[in-house]
Amino acid sequence: MKILQLCKKTPYPPKDGEAIAILTLTKGFYAAGQEVRVLAMNTPKHAFDMNKLPSEIKQIAKFESIFVDTSLSVVDAFLNLFSKKSYNIQRFDNQAYRKRLIEFLQKNEFDIIQLEGVYLATYIATIRKYSKAKIVMRSHNVESEIWQRLAAESSGLKAIYLRFLAKRMLRFELDSLQKYDGLVCISSKDEAYFTEKGYKNKKYTLAVSLNLADYPLQNKNISIQKSNIFFIGSLDWLPNQTGLIWFLEEVWPLILQDFPAAKFNIAGRNIPDWLQEKKIKNVEIIGEVESAIDFMQDNDIMIVPLFSGSGMRVKIIEAMALAKPIVATTLAAEGIAYQDGENIAIADDVATFAKKLLDLLRKPTLRKHIGQNARFFVEKEHENKVLIQRLLAFYEGL
Repeated sequence: MKILQLCKKTPYPPKDGEAIAILTLTKGFYAAGQEVRVLAMNTPKHAFDMNKLPSEIKQIAKFESIFVDTSLSVVDAFLNLFSKKSYNIQRFDNQAYRKRLIEFLQKNEFDIIQLEGVYLATYIATIRKYSKAKIVMRSHNVESEIWQRLAAESSGLKAIYLRFLAKRMLRFELDSLQKYDGLVCISSKDEAYFTEKGYKNKKYTLAVSLNLADYPLQNKNISIQKSNIFFIGSLDWLPNQTGLIWFLEEVWPLILQDFPAAKFNIAGRNIPDWLQEKKIKNVEIIGEVESAIDFMQDNDIMIVPLFSGSGMRVKIIEAMALAKPIVATTLAAEGIAYQDGENIAIADDVATFAKKLLDLLRKPTLRKHIGQNARFFVEKEHENKVLIQRLLAFYEGL
């Protein structure tokens, strides 16, 4: 099968959830004997010199990227108010990318063209004109839901504008729904949402998958003395910032009050100035790390305090694969078939979040129990080799 993946960002280096999710499938397709090409946007936010792709990555697919300036523009955002288009989608609708896509389609025949997210749906008309391939939307999340939740957390003019963006994004999502030959959702919740919104063609739920060989377990003694709490995620993403502020201001003082030896390490790219300048007891702002896996291995308990966003958090699946105990909000763990208290700890208010985190700090046996169950869960539900075969069977059915 010949597969073309269209991406709104370069999937390498795989340092965030979206890039990991894309590249893991690319590797899976290659391992299963499929011929894969990747055409990605190289944006200012996620800029990468594709000439620096490692040889082992070049081996799995033919990668190419086109520079697309997706930077926010006050002028463009203002002018967009007088159109009917989604400004979020408009930023990714690029003539240079479209031109290269046309050249791809004129020179190659593909069986499947996989759109990595709703932002690529703006190119469907072009694909239909130049290709007979089946078009599959791989939905990483419900994008309009992210904007709706951000609006609900905001106030004043910001909330009004975010609701406006959410409304237009929802309209674009719904207008695009029937244009896909296949829809691949990241969770059964998202699949049910799109079905309720009227999607009528073939669909399949594919959870985030990992190559577990990339996530080796360490034999470490778990003790009360070893008590590094950690967070890792994109620090320029508003939901992560909001969650961190909540944790640092509301939960962290309770942790230090009862467990003064606790340490909290924060990793992620594009640290905002307000966070970089904060001086909080036993908190270290590390910033972007070379290896997320190494960072998680070196720390002990993960926290994921999210109150907005959509889709499945890949970093949670990664930490579970490394047998790390996690305290997360219900929304952060959305889409994951977890068992609270068995393979993760769920908490949505200050007191509960603090209590569950303190329990893990004080009880090494509980920490080990949840971590081991988390690893077993990923082995069963998120192993890439098994999930790829199921996805390819779905594609054959198209």
